[in-house]
Amino acid sequence: MSIRDRPPNGSGSDKGKESVLLGINTTARKQLRRPCAIALGAFFCATVASLPAVAQQAEEIHGDTAPPAVEAEETGIDYTVELTGVEDSNLLSVLEASSQLISLAGKPPATVIGLRRRGEADVERLQTALRSEGYYAAEIVLDIETDDRPAKAILNITPGTRYSLGAYDINYVESTPPADSVQPRLEAIDIQIGMPARAPDIVAAERRLITLLQERGHPFARVAERRTFVDREKTDMQVDLSVDAGPQATFGALSFKGQEGVAADYLQRIAEWPEGSLFDRRVLRDVQRSLSATGLFSTVNAETAAMPETDGSLPVMVTLVEREHRSIGAGASFSTDVGPGGELFWEHRNLLGENEQLRVSATGSLIEQSGRLGFRKPAFLRPDQALLADLTGGFEDNDAFERQFVEGLVGLERSFFENWRGSAGVSAGYEIIEDEGDAQTGERQFTLFGLPLTAARDTTDDPLDPASGSRLQFSLTPTTGVGDETLLFLTAVAGGSAYYAVDEAERFVLAGRARVGSIVGADTETLPANRRFYAGGGGSIRGYEFQLVGPLDDDDDPLGGTSLVELGGEIRVRVTEEIGVVPFVDGGTVFDDPWPNGDETLRWAAGLGVRYFTGFGPLRLDVAFPLNPRDDVDDAFQFYVSFGQAF
Repeated sequence: MSIRDRPPNGSGSDKGKESVLLGINTTARKQLRRPCAIALGAFFCATVASLPAVAQQAEEIHGDTAPPAVEAEETGIDYTVELTGVEDSNLLSVLEASSQLISLAGKPPATVIGLRRRGEADVERLQTALRSEGYYAAEIVLDIETDDRPAKAILNITPGTRYSLGAYDINYVESTPPADSVQPRLEAIDIQIGMPARAPDIVAAERRLITLLQERGHPFARVAERRTFVDREKTDMQVDLSVDAGPQATFGALSFKGQEGVAADYLQRIAEWPEGSLFDRRVLRDVQRSLSATGLFSTVNAETAAMPETDGSLPVMVTLVEREHRSIGAGASFSTDVGPGGELFWEHRNLLGENEQLRVSATGSLIEQSGRLGFRKPAFLRPDQALLADLTGGFEDNDAFERQFVEGLVGLERSFFENWRGSAGVSAGYEIIEDEGDAQTGERQFTLFGLPLTAARDTTDDPLDPASGSRLQFSLTPTTGVGDETLLFLTAVAGGSAYYAVDEAERFVLAGRARVGSIVGADTETLPANRRFYAGGGGSIRGYEFQLVGPLDDDDDPLGGTSLVELGGEIRVRVTEEIGVVPFVDGGTVFDDPWPNGDETLRWAAGLGVRYFTGFGPLRLDVAFPLNPRDDVDDAFQFYVSFGQAF
C-alpha cells in the first residue's frame, strides 16, 4: 500500500513578487492570494526548535493524539523516516529538527490515517523551515509505504533555488531622523546585499540595529513597521524597515531601591555612573555586572524611566534584592602524604556597609594548625582598588622543619589591562624555626619584612572545573630581616596553567601547568627553612610524599632549595554527566642553587583520577605512582581526595 500526497503551494510555480509580513506564531498564519502577490502571515515564526510543539497541537486537533508510550508499542504503527533530496548537511539538520515524524517516532500513531496526518503536518512544517532558510520554491512530496513493517514515511524534498537578499532599506519615521553618525550602516548589523535570505540572519540584523541605536543615545528605539517582499522572478527578497528611533537622551540620576544593609554612596562609587553623558544601553549592563560582582545581591535590575525629563536626561532606577551577608562553613581533605585536614570559617561580606569582607578561619591537619584573620575593603580610594589586610599565626611540624609563627600583611590590589589583577604590600613576621637539616641545628629566630608584589591573569570559564582559557601568576618578594645574621634575598615565582576542550561538548579537555621559582641573595642553609622551595605532594608533584622531592639529608628528610621546576599534564574525560576520569603526568624537582642545574634528577609520576561532578564542582580522587622512585625513599603510590580539579 502506498499513499502519496503533494501539499499546496509546494511547487513554487507562481511568478511575480510576494509581500511577506513577519509574525510570531505559525498557528496564526493566513494567506491572501492576489494575481501577482501573496501575503504570508507569520512568515518568520517561532524558532525552528519550537516547531515540534506546534505540530503536536495540529495532530491533536485532528483527533489523533498518541497513546502512552507502552500502549503505542503494542498497538501503534511503527515506522521509519527518510528525508531525501537534501545534500546540504546543515539544511538537513534543520529539517530533521523540525520534523514531528522524527521527534514523535517513539510514540507511533494508532492507525495509518494518523501516520498520514502526521506526515501532512510535517510537509507544512518543513516548508516553513525551508522558507526560513531562504528556499521559497521548494517541493515536498510525502510518500507513505505500509506494505512492510515497520512502515516507511518518505519525504522527497526538492529545495530549489536559495533566494538571496536583494535590498534592505531602513527608513526613520521621525521628521528629524537621527544624525548620520548615529544611524547604523548595513555592515554594522551584518547585512550584505546578495547574502542568503535566511530568516534568522535577517531577524538578528533587526535586533542589532535596535541595539546599536540604544547604544548611541536612543533608549526607546523600536521597529515601527516591517515589510518584506519575495520576488520569484528575481529569486530574491527585499526588506523595508520603518524605524522609530525615539528621542535622544542623556543619563540622568541613578537611584537604588531594595538595599537595606548596603550604603547607597558605596553603590554609586562602584557604578561609576556617567550622569550627563549620552545614553548607552551597555552602561546599564556594566552597572548590573559591577553590582552583581560584589556578591551582595541575588537580583540586580536596572530600568530607565518611561520618558526622558524635559532637559533630555533619563533617570535610572536599580532594584536590588540582598543576599545573606554572613556565612559559616567547613572543608575537608585527605592524602596519604599529609593525612586528613580540615578548615572551619566564618565570613561577613558587608561588615561596615560597603562590602567589607572579614573572614575568620582555622585550619588543622597533622602537620599544621593555624588561624587566620583576613580583611578586604573593595573600592578603596578608587572603584577598581581594594585594601587588603591579613594576620596569620600557628604551628607547623613537618619532615623539613618545626615552626611557630605570626605574620601580617597590608596591601593594595587593583585590576589593570584586561583580566589582570595586581597587588603590592608590606609584610612583617616573627617565627621560631627548628631546622631538621644537617647544616643547621637547634632553634633559630627570625624577624622578617617583605614587599610582596603579585600579578595574575585569569581567562578560564570556571574557577573549579575550567574547560577553556588560561591562568598566569607572577610574584616578586624582596625580603630583609634579622636572625642569626642579617638577611636580604629576593624570591621570584612564575606559574601558569592552560585548558583546551577538544570537542564542542567539552567531554575531552586537555590541561597543563608549569611553575618555576628562584631565590637569590642567600644560600639554602642561610635561609629560614620555611622560605625555601619544596616539591612533592597533592598540590605539587603527585605520586611523591609531601615536600620529599629534591635534596634530602642523611635521614631522608627534605632540605629544600633555592630553585624549583614543576610540570603537569592531564586529559580530563567526562564519561557521563556525573563521572569523569583523568589520566595525568606530573614532574619536577628542587635544586640547591638559584638556577636549575643537573645536580638533581627530575622526578616523574603518572596516575589516574576519578571525578564526581556535583552542582558546585568536581569531587576529586587521584591515585599516582612514581615513575623513577628512589630506593627506600618513595612509596609505591599516593592518593588524594579533595574538591575541585588538581589545577
